[in-house]
Amino acid sequence: MQTTYPDRREFIRLTASFSTGLLLAGCAGGGGADGEDVAASEPIVVVPGPTPTVTPSPLDVAGVSHPLNLALTLAYVGAQYYGYAARGGGLPAALTGGVGRFGLASGARQASFSDPLVAAYAVELADDKQKHVERLRGQLGAQAAAQPALDLSSGATGAFTTAAQRAGITGSGTAFDPYASDVHFLLGAFLVENTVAATYRTILGQTFDAAVVDMLSVNLADAIYHGGLIRTLLDDKAATNTAIATALSGASIMLGSLDGSNIGDQSLAGARGSSSNLQDSDGRPIPFTRATAQVLKNLYLSDSGVGGFLPAGVNGVTV
Repeated sequence: MQTTYPDRREFIRLTASFSTGLLLAGCAGGGGADGEDVAASEPIVVVPGPTPTVTPSPLDVAGVSHPLNLALTLAYVGAQYYGYAARGGGLPAALTGGVGRFGLASGARQASFSDPLVAAYAVELADDKQKHVERLRGQLGAQAAAQPALDLSSGATGAFTTAAQRAGITGSGTAFDPYASDVHFLLGAFLVENTVAATYRTILGQTFDAAVVDMLSVNLADAIYHGGLIRTLLDDKAATNTAIATALSGASIMLGSLDGSNIGDQSLAGARGSSSNLQDSDGRPIPFTRATAQVLKNLYLSDSGVGGFLPAGVNGVTV
């Protein structure tokens, strides 16, 4: 008898929960990303985005850091990107203050969707990421980092353009607007989401009490689902746009280079000849991890200092 699932999300969530168990069991893996490779042949549209005016009161406590603040920083980036793309608005002010220097999420705006499925998933991603922010801040309490300055713009010198040019998604001197279309939004989501599950798996390797482990496990399962969903949607689009697969490959090469190993981020399609590259040579699923420094390099889009998506650096994180 064939089992049916209410919807695609439930099926992937069940798969993600199983994958989380394998990850927590310590399956062998490499120091790479939870992503793949992509490019788009659609016209690039550059539209300046608005600057949010939210002004929370930050709790500035010098010298305070916590391992969970790295996950919180990633959650800020995702929640703001998906929130603005889906609804034209990001996190409430009450969820952005904390330790360190607060910064605005600049340049984000509502995306131009033509595929209602992608638009619906953007809303879902925004809601899930806000829940991640809430859970992490609830656990961190007074040690929660303030949202740092975030560059989510579509401008010629913005983080998305820098990443897209280096990955070959768009040509040198050409801006990349992640809000211009369904495919552009998904490519932006791939860049934003790429380090998240690997970060949670790394943090889970540290010592925490049962409540923290439970919270991190839930967020990890969500992150696995998010990454798989984005890659699945991009794969669907690639059926009629072969440039997407080329762009994903370029993004993986770029991120692997930023990792410093050049072996972590691996393409699923054709990375090992005809292999799917989902399992190691012993047939075990490949779980990816990234150290704090590697995660920050992927966000800074540099191995030599701050910049990229975090133009003023990060709060509450010690490398």
